Parts: sequence; C-alpha cells; structure tokens
Amino acid sequence: MFGRFARSREQRMKQTIHRGIFEDNLRLLGRSTPRLEVRKRIPRVAKAALSLAVLAGVTLFTGTNVSPIFVPVQQTRVAFTAPAPAAPPALDPRLFKGARNMPLSRAFDLGVRSIIIDPGHGGEDTGAIGRGGTREKDIVLDIARRLKRRLDARAQTEVLLTRDGDHTLPLAERVAIAHADHADLFVSVHLNFVPKKPINLIETFYFGPATDAAAAAQARRENSGQGPGMSELREIIERLETQMRGEESPRLAAAIQQSVLRNGRRADAAVEDRGTKRGPFVVLNQAEVPAVLAEVSCLSNPEEETRLGAAEHREGIAAALEDGILEYLRNGETTHESKK
Repeated sequence: MFGRFARSREQRMKQTIHRGIFEDNLRLLGRSTPRLEVRKRIPRVAKAALSLAVLAGVTLFTGTNVSPIFVPVQQTRVAFTAPAPAAPPALDPRLFKGARNMPLSRAFDLGVRSIIIDPGHGGEDTGAIGRGGTREKDIVLDIARRLKRRLDARAQTEVLLTRDGDHTLPLAERVAIAHADHADLFVSVHLNFVPKKPINLIETFYFGPATDAAAAAQARRENSGQGPGMSELREIIERLETQMRGEESPRLAAAIQQSVLRNGRRADAAVEDRGTKRGPFVVLNQAEVPAVLAEVSCLSNPEEETRLGAAEHREGIAAALEDGILEYLRNGETTHESKK
C-alpha cells in the first residue's frame, strides 16, 4: 500500500516538474499556456534542482546518459542576405567556331541588314587640307554619298549616312547614330595626309592597339582630341574581348583595302599599300559591330589632290568601297596581310 502511494506521489511530482519546464520553455518563446496552469507553482530553482535529481537517479540506476529535458532556447534574429549572383563563366571562343574554323558570323548565319557610312570630319572640323586648298571633309562627304547611292541599288541592305551635310558631328554622336539605327557594319571614310611627304598611300584600320607609331599618330589626328582617357582603360579592354568584332572587322578591312588599292593603282601605279592595321580610333572603339576606318586616298600628294577634284575619280573610289563591302558580304574567308 505504501509503495503504491509512493509511486503515485512520485508520478505526480514528475508531471508537475514536466509541466513547469514546458511552461518555462513556452514563455521563453513568447507564448502562453492557459490550459496547462497548475494550482501551485514550484519556484524555478526548485524545478531545476528536481530535474537534475531525477536525471541523476535515472543515470545511477540505469547506467545510461540521458539528455536534459529542459533546453534553454534563445530567440535570435538572423539577417538573411541573398547570395550574390555568380558571374557567368568565361566562354572559350573555340566553342563557337563552326566547321573548318569558319567565322562566327558564318557559323550562326548572321546577316547584314544595315550599313552606316560615316564621312569623316565636317563643319568646323575640316580634316586635312591639301596644298591646293582641297578639304578632306568635302571630298569624303561626296564619296560617301556616291557609295550610298551605289549600295542602295545593289545591296539588299539599308544604307545610312552619319552626316549628309557640312556640319560638325562629334565622334560619340556618330557612334550613337549607328547604335540607334541598329547598324550591322560601320565604315568611316577619310583621306590621309603625311606632313612633309608628297606621297600617295592607302590603308584601312580596325580597332586595337596601334600597330606602329604612324598608326598611333594617325589615330590622334582622326580622333581630333576626343580620344579616351586613362580611366577608360577597363572599358577599352572589355571591348577588345568582343569576339564578333575581333573576327569581323579585320575581314571587312582586308576586303576594302584590296578593292580600294586596285582602284588606286589604275590611276597611280606608285601608290603605297600600307595594308590593314590596328588603331585606337574612337569611332571604331565605341562601335559594337564590325567597324573600319578607310583612308582611301592621300591629300599630301599634289597629283592625287588634283585627281580628287574630278568627279570620275571620286566615283571610282566609291565603286571600290562598294566592291570591298560586297566582297566581304559574299566571302567569309577574305584575308590580307598588313604591310610592315
């Protein structure tokens, strides 16, 4: 009888302890338990002591380590920070090569729907001036207009001019026009001038670090003080990594150089072939499509300056530019080694 009473009393004591522990845990979590209220609460210190005593007894008689029932819970707010988006992995350009290492444009069958022709200089910026007073800005505008008319008649593309009059047009605006019109090709037309040397030469540039000191000097003249600053180095490097332009611009430059050179040698067998070169030209740097700057003639040669005064000669240059562009569009494998 006494043993049964003792066990009953021990059982009630355990239930009371468990209830008290459960309620303390809920209060720590910010909750309440009105249904589990007891008539007589046991002090918190006594609860902890009884809990430890019960656990010690169980461990003593069973030889088993028992984890405490009461585990203090702390409410903590953990700030959630969304992980930063992972940078896209660098792509190996070789993965995009078509069969037999064909250019990227051919591998994806990319077409040319719009061509921008950019007559250099204009307005207050006359460009080079020959000894006979011929101004570069006038000659290249006339050649560009003739080129546009020819391409309109033969090419299945839209052809636009950055300027169709004698007005000043900053280099950045020329590129902005190309972007706004979603141009697929950008061809800037210029005349060369070699100070103190009455030579005639033809050369075509695409964007990149200057091939030589002469290319760097030519870029400074054509940039007209609007070249990039040192702080823009990162942007320039990123543009250099554009594979499409890196492949296509040299091909376009080669096709134009060959065609314009053939035409030039019909009138002057001694014209120098300076080939295709890299140059840090602003309009080529900022254009996001295949882009070239063609120096189609040279005003420092008196005989060539005289020839440029004739409409027939200017039409011949326009025809040569047209043939070069059409050759580029037809043939993806055109190559031309630069002259050193």
